[in-house]
Amino acid sequence: MKVGQFFQLIDELPLEDWRTLTGGSPFVVFSPHPDDESLGVGGLIALARQHGTDVAIILVTDGSMSHPNSRAYPRERLVAIRRAEFVKAAGILGVAEDRLFELGLPDAAVPLEGLAFEQALAAVGAIVMKVGARNLFVTWEHDPHCDHEAAAQLARALRQKHPTLQLWSYPVWGWHLPPSQEVVAPAPEGFRLDIGEVLAQKRAAIAAHASQMTDLIDDDPQGFRFDENSLTPFLRPLEHFVKVPNE
Repeated sequence: MKVGQFFQLIDELPLEDWRTLTGGSPFVVFSPHPDDESLGVGGLIALARQHGTDVAIILVTDGSMSHPNSRAYPRERLVAIRRAEFVKAAGILGVAEDRLFELGLPDAAVPLEGLAFEQALAAVGAIVMKVGARNLFVTWEHDPHCDHEAAAQLARALRQKHPTLQLWSYPVWGWHLPPSQEVVAPAPEGFRLDIGEVLAQKRAAIAAHASQMTDLIDDDPQGFRFDENSLTPFLRPLEHFVKVPNE
């Protein structure tokens, strides 16, 4: 299937209430980097927290590769500021710091197998059990970023151990794939979510990631920064969630 066709179908998914998506039960969000949680799932998180539903966010990587050549923000300082932005954004969405968890895996190098993968799998399994989550939201497996793909693989491995866990994917960088590109994916099943009433909250949470949204770090020509075009898919009053099929 071509990417353009896939995203056209996503934009035609049924429009449902957040309770239909989650059953009103606690859920967990996988965020490969500090900001993915706000970009892809910020509206859902805010709606759920408005109604007192327990939400946990698992930050997969340390975010250390967004500005790898900055002298003003060497690795430790960059990790610290991105973590602070993550906490601030989550707070805007209504998630307390005791519901934020960090795997601390290296940015752009999340393992796909081996001891580190198994340790991460055990850690997220313990969090899911602690929260009592029935649903887990993770980045789309075809997002063109290795950490997003690895997070999706980690989520699928977790479901093999917890078969009753429902997986949902949310696209981030997939929105910017060329429409003519082919992806091996079935026709999407899932829901669109109207987040109009919390859109201001979501936008404020996105803005809290200032190192990614502004010129705060301006001494790395290869550093990452969102622009108006790359932000457009995430500022709409809709979010999109695709059911991850059982394997």
